[in-house]
Amino acid sequence: MFSGFTRMIDEVGRIVIPMQLRKELGMTEPGCKVEMFSDGKQIILKKSVCDCIFCKSETDLIEFENSYVCKNCLEKLKTTE
Repeated sequence: MFSGFTRMIDEVGRIVIPMQLRKELGMTEPGCKVEMFSDGKQIILKKSVCDCIFCKSETDLIEFENSYVCKNCLEKLKTTE
């Protein structure tokens, strides 16, 4: 469902995403990442979903050098020669 809001940009270029929108997207915890895109006319914000670089799993992730590996793939890597 579309929810329209207007917010001011502050002196350092920030805007606040309203809590209602964050709740709708499941982004209520501090530290949630947001992807930002532009098509030249509009800015698109999207909840960033972290997934394993190998199997695309979204659970049991470990961050390594700005990428994520799930525990299952990590175990497979440990046994690979």
